[in-house]
Amino acid sequence: MHFHFSLPSSVTFAQGNAQSVGHLVLGLELKKVFCVYDSGIKKAGIADSIVAALKAAKLEVVEWGSLVANPSDVVVEEGAKLARAAEAEVIVAVGGGSVIDAGKAIAILMTNESPINQYEGINLVKNPGIPVIAVPTTAGTASEVTAFTVVTDTARQTKMVIGGQNVGPRYALLDPLLTKGMTPELTASTGMGAFAHAVEAYLSAAASVATNINALKAIELIYRNLPIAVENGANADARANMLVGSMLAGFAYNSAILGLAHSISHPLNVHGGLPHGIANAAVLPHVMEYNGVVVPEKLRAVGTAMGLELQGLDREEAVRKTVDAVKELSRQIGIPSLREAGVSRDVFDRIASDALQEISTIFNPRKPGKDDVIAILEKAY
Repeated sequence: MHFHFSLPSSVTFAQGNAQSVGHLVLGLELKKVFCVYDSGIKKAGIADSIVAALKAAKLEVVEWGSLVANPSDVVVEEGAKLARAAEAEVIVAVGGGSVIDAGKAIAILMTNESPINQYEGINLVKNPGIPVIAVPTTAGTASEVTAFTVVTDTARQTKMVIGGQNVGPRYALLDPLLTKGMTPELTASTGMGAFAHAVEAYLSAAASVATNINALKAIELIYRNLPIAVENGANADARANMLVGSMLAGFAYNSAILGLAHSISHPLNVHGGLPHGIANAAVLPHVMEYNGVVVPEKLRAVGTAMGLELQGLDREEAVRKTVDAVKELSRQIGIPSLREAGVSRDVFDRIASDALQEISTIFNPRKPGKDDVIAILEKAY
């Protein structure tokens, strides 16, 4: 047996946990904070609450609330310029995956030269960035516990994956109270993104006993709790279980990487305009079906973790039942098809070409060709 397993973040999980952020910074013996968030976090009052906790600890705080979904290299460079001007010693990133990804990228540029584009790939960031404290407000990307950041290259119109030992946040404060304000639509989208993380990490060619344990528990928690969280966002147990499930999925894919669904989702976002979670949800069952030809028993284990009764079924039937249950979950929580989401078939060829260049494709258990990807997109349409 041989495997690699690592985690970049020290994690604390508790209701109200986010309010301890000031004490955490003080414990690091730092004073100058660059706090990043987006307009939605500001509107929800979460940003003001976190900034107040920081200022209550007598810290110097510079706020930057201009982040938008899917941060670009241009936005990251702008943020790094502001952080340098503020002489920031620590970044507090409050929000979903886009905000935390941007915070991680800005931290890199505080100790490594621009442009951010030169670090696309694995372990190309030579110097540790300044510390990042991630405060997630969604249960989706698990960016708060992973050593990856995804940044859009505006010139090439593609998503860059930057990963390695000097990329992840130093600390993650997981507070399920911060996820209660998510809309049903956002809960569904981010939740299916987390579910896709868990499934693809489990099916990955780089999976190990350590990643499998986390992935299967994440599948169980997310499948059982996502419909409840979508229907009743005030359900504290469902919100907490979703946040834990997302975190465990992050623990899994940080080392196992992902697969073809994620490879397709990145260009689907760039060329089809779909949010990360929706893009993954739309193609995931079809990628599972495609992979089921070579890893049917792993698909059976996924279905068993979901709580399906698969004992006694042959391999093909177990795969079919598992895939159908994932399709039903998406239908139940309102995930649209590619057609319903407004994606044009005209971009399928470009999406398929780009998907084959994604790093996650290397770890997919079945090696796809361009025609395979287009066939998956057609099924998701």
